[in-house]
Amino acid sequence: MYFVYIIRCRDGSLYTGITTDPVRRFREHSGEVPNGAKFTHSHPPAALEALWSCADRSSASKLEYAIKKLRREQKLRIIADDAAFAELLGSEYAALCEREELPAELKQGT
Repeated sequence: MYFVYIIRCRDGSLYTGITTDPVRRFREHSGEVPNGAKFTHSHPPAALEALWSCADRSSASKLEYAIKKLRREQKLRIIADDAAFAELLGSEYAALCEREELPAELKQGT
Protein backbone atom coordinates (compact mmCIF):
# COMPACT_ATOMS: atom_id res chain seq x y z
CA MET A 1 0.00 0.00 0.00
CA TYR A 2 1.17 3.51 -0.83
CA PHE A 3 0.28 6.75 0.90
CA VAL A 4 0.08 10.32 -0.34
CA TYR A 5 0.53 12.95 2.34
CA ILE A 6 0.55 16.69 2.87
CA ILE A 7 2.84 18.15 5.52
CA ARG A 8 2.48 21.66 6.90
CA CYS A 9 5.91 23.15 7.48
CA ARG A 10 6.77 25.50 10.34
CA ASP A 11 6.75 28.48 7.96
CA GLY A 12 3.22 27.58 6.82
CA SER A 13 4.24 26.10 3.47
CA LEU A 14 2.81 22.76 2.34
CA TYR A 15 4.77 19.75 1.09
CA THR A 16 3.18 16.79 -0.74
CA GLY A 17 4.81 13.38 -1.18
CA ILE A 18 4.28 9.63 -1.37
CA THR A 19 5.57 6.80 0.81
CA THR A 20 4.88 3.27 1.97
CA ASP A 21 5.48 4.26 5.62
CA PRO A 22 4.15 7.67 6.69
CA VAL A 23 5.70 7.57 10.18
CA ARG A 24 9.18 6.77 8.85
CA ARG A 25 8.90 9.35 6.07
CA PHE A 26 7.80 12.11 8.45
CA ARG A 27 10.79 11.32 10.67
CA GLU A 28 13.05 11.56 7.62
CA HIS A 29 11.59 14.95 6.73
CA SER A 30 12.00 16.07 10.35
CA GLY A 31 15.69 15.15 10.29
CA GLU A 32 15.38 12.43 12.93
CA VAL A 33 16.76 9.95 10.38
CA PRO A 34 18.51 10.59 7.02
CA ASN A 35 16.83 10.88 3.61
CA GLY A 36 14.39 13.75 4.02
CA ALA A 37 13.50 15.84 0.97
CA LYS A 38 15.58 18.90 0.07
CA PHE A 39 12.54 21.12 0.55
CA THR A 40 12.02 20.02 4.15
CA HIS A 41 15.67 20.67 5.02
CA SER A 42 15.00 24.38 4.62
CA HIS A 43 11.30 24.21 5.59
CA PRO A 44 11.14 21.91 8.65
CA PRO A 45 7.81 20.08 9.07
CA ALA A 46 5.39 20.98 11.82
CA ALA A 47 2.63 18.38 11.32
CA LEU A 48 1.15 15.86 8.97
CA GLU A 49 -2.05 17.47 7.71
CA ALA A 50 -3.61 14.86 5.41
CA LEU A 51 -3.02 11.24 4.43
CA TRP A 52 -4.57 9.11 1.69
CA SER A 53 -3.97 5.42 0.98
CA CYS A 54 -3.75 4.07 -2.56
CA ALA A 55 -3.58 0.45 -3.66
CA ASP A 56 -0.48 0.86 -5.83
CA ARG A 57 2.40 3.17 -6.62
CA SER A 58 0.90 4.27 -9.93
CA SER A 59 -2.31 5.55 -8.28
CA ALA A 60 -0.33 7.25 -5.52
CA SER A 61 2.00 8.95 -8.00
CA LYS A 62 -0.94 10.22 -10.04
CA LEU A 63 -2.62 11.59 -6.93
CA GLU A 64 0.60 13.22 -5.73
CA TYR A 65 1.03 14.92 -9.10
CA ALA A 66 -2.60 16.11 -9.13
CA ILE A 67 -2.30 17.56 -5.61
CA LYS A 68 0.98 19.30 -6.44
CA LYS A 69 -0.76 21.05 -9.35
CA LEU A 70 -3.40 22.53 -7.01
CA ARG A 71 -3.12 26.08 -5.72
CA ARG A 72 -2.42 26.54 -2.02
CA GLU A 73 -6.04 27.52 -1.29
CA GLN A 74 -7.24 24.33 -2.96
CA LYS A 75 -4.80 22.20 -0.97
CA LEU A 76 -6.07 23.78 2.23
CA ARG A 77 -9.63 22.92 1.16
CA ILE A 78 -8.86 19.22 0.60
CA ILE A 79 -7.09 19.14 3.97
CA ALA A 80 -10.10 20.62 5.76
CA ASP A 81 -12.98 19.11 3.79
CA ASP A 82 -13.21 15.58 2.40
CA ALA A 83 -15.97 16.66 0.00
CA ALA A 84 -13.54 19.12 -1.62
CA PHE A 85 -11.26 16.21 -2.57
CA ALA A 86 -13.65 14.79 -5.21
CA GLU A 87 -14.74 18.28 -6.24
CA LEU A 88 -11.20 19.51 -6.93
CA LEU A 89 -9.51 16.30 -8.06
CA GLY A 90 -12.40 14.42 -9.64
CA SER A 91 -14.22 11.22 -8.86
CA GLU A 92 -11.40 9.15 -10.40
CA TYR A 93 -9.12 9.91 -7.46
CA ALA A 94 -11.94 9.60 -4.95
CA ALA A 95 -12.47 6.04 -6.22
CA LEU A 96 -8.74 5.14 -6.24
CA CYS A 97 -7.65 6.56 -2.89
CA GLU A 98 -9.09 6.70 0.60
CA ARG A 99 -8.54 9.32 3.30
CA GLU A 100 -6.79 7.84 6.33
CA GLU A 101 -6.83 8.83 9.98
CA LEU A 102 -3.66 10.68 10.94
CA PRO A 103 -1.36 8.92 13.40
CA ALA A 104 -1.53 10.98 16.63
CA GLU A 105 2.24 11.31 16.92
CA LEU A 106 2.45 12.85 13.46
CA LYS A 107 -0.55 15.12 13.71
CA GLN A 108 1.08 16.83 16.65
CA GLY A 109 4.40 17.11 14.83
CA THR A 110 6.29 15.15 17.46
